Amino acid sequence: MAEARAIVCHINGQDQTLREGTTLLGFLESKDVPIQAIVVEHNGKVLPKGRYEGIVLSDGDTLEIIQIIGGG
Repeated sequence: MAEARAIVCHINGQDQTLREGTTLLGFLESKDVPIQAIVVEHNGKVLPKGRYEGIVLSDGDTLEIIQIIGGG
């Protein structure tokens, strides 16, 4: 069985090593990120929430994950 290769993505200002083939949704779920309360920018473009599962992260990708906090 072939071992999964690693990729490095720049996430919120820090490099993180991930398994090749990791989806954006899979990454967010692995970090227990509340999907309903975030905005994600992938390589400079803001993504609609419905696209998270279809984005496969690649070596060198940049993500900015911003959590929305309500209040008054």
